[in-house]
Amino acid sequence: MSKARSLSIILAASLLAGLLPITAARGAQADRALWVMSYNIRYDNPDDRPDWRARRGPMVEQVRFFRPDILGLQEALPAMVDDLAGGLAGYAHYGVGRDDGAGRGETTTVFYRADRFQRVLAKTYWCSPTPDTPGKAYDAALPRTFTRLVLKDRRTGVLFDVRNAHLDHVGSESRAKCAAQILNLAAWPGARLITLGDFNSGPGDAPYRVLTAPQGPYRDARHAAATLFAPSGTFNNFTLASIGPPIDHIFVDRRLNVGRFAVPTDVTDVGVISDHFPVLAEITLPAKTRARSGR
Repeated sequence: MSKARSLSIILAASLLAGLLPITAARGAQADRALWVMSYNIRYDNPDDRPDWRARRGPMVEQVRFFRPDILGLQEALPAMVDDLAGGLAGYAHYGVGRDDGAGRGETTTVFYRADRFQRVLAKTYWCSPTPDTPGKAYDAALPRTFTRLVLKDRRTGVLFDVRNAHLDHVGSESRAKCAAQILNLAAWPGARLITLGDFNSGPGDAPYRVLTAPQGPYRDARHAAATLFAPSGTFNNFTLASIGPPIDHIFVDRRLNVGRFAVPTDVTDVGVISDHFPVLAEITLPAKTRARSGR
């Protein structure tokens, strides 16, 4: 098996058997299906085995295989973003370093298909009482950000207000307040909300409860999906094991439908591609919304 080949025999034997091929779905639902992926790609730590130089090629191939319309990354250092961008033709992206709001530190970069979306707004917020100023707050161990993109679907005219977050791994107060900050940020007029990322929080924790409150705008795509193919957890520590509860999530506007949801467990000759599995959801608009938009 070539190192560049990212689809494992496990995925081939199970994920593709459990779900209809994404490429076929594109033909049947090209105007309405929206594939969204969240991926903590693990920062470039030279002590990791496999390290980033071994992982970046398989990761590009993995993303190419699934071809998400929107891809939210966590732990993506600027040089890593450049590596991925060089292999992902047809995507535009936005993200800034959390240390200085420019090129220093990890980013919560969002990639999106340039042929499908027009970018209306791009902005980074820090999880802090001063969200426009780089720095950490509350009990966080590190500066934490979420990236916001407002994207207009060129096919349907529908607006999506996308927030991609990476909450702190230490500070519970920081995690809860950042989730509330995301929730309280008003939606772009007329837009559908999608929030995704590594929340370092399971379903029993405060950030998850905040974002999925019954009176709120979101529901968990995992539980809303008509078809589910996913291990219980999303962290793997560079093994094939699913460790702990899911901490990577895609939360979708209650006005959206979720067809399929998967957590791909791909491996290559060098091993697991990241210490988190990616999370993937197929999102569709209700028929009456498509009709109003001329589709």
